[in-house]
This record gives sequence, structure tokens and C-alpha cells, in this order.
Amino acid sequence: MGGLDTFDTCRAGITNVGLRGRLLAARPLIGAAEAAFDAAAVAGTDHLIETTTHVGEVTSGEMERLYTRHMARGKSRGRDIYDELMMAATNDMCPFCGHRSVSTLDHTLPKALHPALAVTPINLVPCCKDCNHGKGTVSPTEAAEQWLNAYYDDISADRWLYAEVVEGAPPAAVFFVDPPDTWNGVTASRVQNQFDRLDLAKLYASQAARQFQNARRALREIHESAGPEGVQEDLNRRYLSCTEVMVNSWEAALYQAASVSNWYCDGGFAL
Repeated sequence: MGGLDTFDTCRAGITNVGLRGRLLAARPLIGAAEAAFDAAAVAGTDHLIETTTHVGEVTSGEMERLYTRHMARGKSRGRDIYDELMMAATNDMCPFCGHRSVSTLDHTLPKALHPALAVTPINLVPCCKDCNHGKGTVSPTEAAEQWLNAYYDDISADRWLYAEVVEGAPPAAVFFVDPPDTWNGVTASRVQNQFDRLDLAKLYASQAARQFQNARRALREIHESAGPEGVQEDLNRRYLSCTEVMVNSWEAALYQAASVSNWYCDGGFAL
């Protein structure tokens, strides 16, 4: 459903006559804002869209309440649209962290600063609450600050997430961004900025530590029967299996890093 259709659905729930009239008068501005956002998202120039506190005579607060009360609230007129957007997430997975399940909708451009986009579907991306909170409500002021938009920025085929095994007892892993040479500097900066702002290195390292512990027994049995080569083969098989689902999952990065660590494959896993 388009932005104007969604706006009309939410607007139908307003009982205040004065507000209904002001919202109707603002309708052309809602459509224009959607078209401008779509063009900017395609061009990667979201940061050039000016912030504002009004849509015509409708305040940003009133537009925010239109979203919270008449779209996000259960059993509201726009809730079916909200739920449909939530179900658009691939494998129910947050597109920002690639780890947690979606549980809310994020405004790519914050509704307080871009009220005309408060209920516009292309500005609403399903994500997890942690990433929604970590992203904050700041509007980007330069290209490198723009968050990746799951509807417009498809970099899923390019590998950019890597890890290295940290030798120790117990073993650990560090995760980092290493963009491919084919990317331009802006794309690389956007990914690095998002990775840092959401503290994904810490999240993935925590999950990796648990995964290392879970794999100890299985890898010990493989090592006893097939040596370090067998362990390496098993880890590489896990890596390839993960990449079939998601090239840049933390699991894929972890297994690939472990498979090329001679120390880990020759007993480091057991410490």
C-alpha cells in the first residue's frame, strides 16, 4: 500500500473535526514527501532532505500520534498495514544486526524531523527493538551517516563482515568490516558507521564465545578421528552452509575464521 493510501487509512480514525480538516489539507504534501524520499533513497541522498516541524498546518507531534495511535496501536485502522510491513522482513530477521528477530518498525528518517513520512511505508523498516533504539532519532546530515535501507540498499551479495580467532583459554573472536574493492567510499562508510553505532562487534563476539563453547565436544570427537584437517573441513562446511542463507552472518564469519586458524583446528577449540 502506498503512502497516501496508508495516510488516508490512518486519517479515517481521527474524530477531531479540526485535525481531520488540517490533515486533509496536508494530503498533497504527504504525497510529495513520499516521491521526494523515494527519489533520494534511489540516489543515496537521504541526507539532503530538509528537516521540519510541520506538514502544512499539522505539527510533527500530531503526525507522530497519527502513527502511534492509528497505525502502530493494536486494532487501529492502520494496524493491518503495520503488520504487513513487519512480515516483510526476510526470515523474520532484523536487517540492521542480522541476528535478532524483528519486533518493531523503524523510521529511516525520524518522524519527529520528517513528519510527512510518519506513516509512509517506504520509510518504515521492520527491525529489532535494540537496533531501533541504537539507531536513535537523529537525521543524517551527510551521505556517510545514512543508514542502510533494506528496501533500497541491497549489498547482500557482497561479503564485508569478517572475523579473526583470538588465541586464548577460552578462544574468542573479533569481528570487523572489510568492504570489497568494488564499493565506493560512501557505501563503505555507511556500513562501518552502522556497524559501530549498533556495537555489532560486541554483539557478535558475545555470540561467538557461546558458539565456541557449544562446539567443543563435537570438534574434539572430529579431532580424535580425523585430526586438525578433519576439524578444518567441518568448520569450512559450516561456513559454506551459513553463506547459503546469509553471506554476512556472524556465524559465517566465525566459522570461516576458525577454519583458517591452525591453532584453533589443532586443539585450540578445546581450551
